[in-house]
Amino acid sequence: MKDVAKDANVSVATVSNYINGKKVRPEVEEQVRQSIEKLHYVRNAAARALKTSESKYVVFVLPTVWSPFFSELTFWVQQYLNDMGYKLILSVSENNYSKEKSYVKMAEEQRVAGIISISYSDLNSHVPVNIPLVSIEKDDTGMFPLVTSNNYDGGKIAASEFHKRGVTSAIYAGTLHEEFSPMIARKSGFIDQCNNLGIHYSILDVPSSKNTEDFHKFLNQLSESVKDKEADFGKLGIFAYSDEVAIHIKEKLDEEKIKVPEQVQIIGFDGSKIYPNTKLTVSSIRQDVQQIANKATEILDKQIKGNSEREASRIMVPVNFQQGLTTTSI
Repeated sequence: MKDVAKDANVSVATVSNYINGKKVRPEVEEQVRQSIEKLHYVRNAAARALKTSESKYVVFVLPTVWSPFFSELTFWVQQYLNDMGYKLILSVSENNYSKEKSYVKMAEEQRVAGIISISYSDLNSHVPVNIPLVSIEKDDTGMFPLVTSNNYDGGKIAASEFHKRGVTSAIYAGTLHEEFSPMIARKSGFIDQCNNLGIHYSILDVPSSKNTEDFHKFLNQLSESVKDKEADFGKLGIFAYSDEVAIHIKEKLDEEKIKVPEQVQIIGFDGSKIYPNTKLTVSSIRQDVQQIANKATEILDKQIKGNSEREASRIMVPVNFQQGLTTTSI
């Protein structure tokens, strides 16, 4: 800024006024504008935020963008933050706890306005309570607001949709991470509703798809389990804890010449599309991603502006069933 002032032959205060939209004389304004272009001056927003304690940056920590759900969520979070005058700093953790902690440290050092996080670790227990933070899906500390889908209802809806389609025997393909509360809720809702509706069920644990060998073993185990239930073909359903797993299951059954949905019906969880106008490959319990992003950014904005008490609110966003290609039409 000093260089711009020197080149334009004006004071630093005049340059500052121009940059911050305050009134300056037209001839001086033109001098400053030309000097800025000549010197390629770029305003240091981070430095200004430190000086004024009014940052407009929000850190968004999430495990990956390699899924339709996380990609769609990122899109809507950024849209809503932009509408509120914030800029998003995307921080992909790859479920790496050390990376997550480094992002929190960066947020502290840069004095960002706040954090929105999706973390499957105990990250929140290391976040100072004075930093505005909203969790999506998981917060075990009870200190920060949480926005999540109604996962329990999602499990119940899956069982009910199977029941409507004549399914009498079901397999729940669930994650090994039993400490992760959303997955526990999905499983519990499904089992409770199966019991209510008289659907016999079994449970298979799903290892991470990143562990290729173990994941293939799971698919083989599932395939054998399905074949053992050949008498139930036409009345057999599989509820997978995610669309990704549901798609892999369908591909495996296709390889084994088991017809989906004629012989076996499949329901996943997420309901996000690869492209906005494409049909769902698998039938799914759809999370309202836009509503999740809207609630999370709205709560964070109120915290940042001091318009809400620091209470750990819990918001559950409704889910619904979306018909795809892996369940019969009714």
